[in-house]
Amino acid sequence: MMAKRIILIMALAALLGATATEAVTLERGKKGRKYFRQSYYVQNLRNDKLAVYEEYGYPVHRLREYGYGCIVEHWTYYELGLEFTFDESSNLLETKTFAPENKRERFERFPGY
Repeated sequence: MMAKRIILIMALAALLGATATEAVTLERGKKGRKYFRQSYYVQNLRNDKLAVYEEYGYPVHRLREYGYGCIVEHWTYYELGLEFTFDESSNLLETKTFAPENKRERFERFPGY
């Protein structure tokens, strides 16, 4: 009887001690795979990409360009009006600013569509 209680307490402690990323990656299906890919991507960030991620969050709009022997990646944050350009070594090449764009506002302007 005492052994069952100890096992139950240890299992409960292990369950409560799980980190947030472990709890998210244990989820199954489409949503679980999405969270797993995002967490794996974030774990492998380095240099300037890591600094930008820590300040502005996950880049929803990413574009990788392969051309002329080099890889360039663009991270665009429309709500903030920022675009960051990185080289293949995750070093920041360029930062562009533009007028922030609220995409939800664009749909509310044209209610007939």
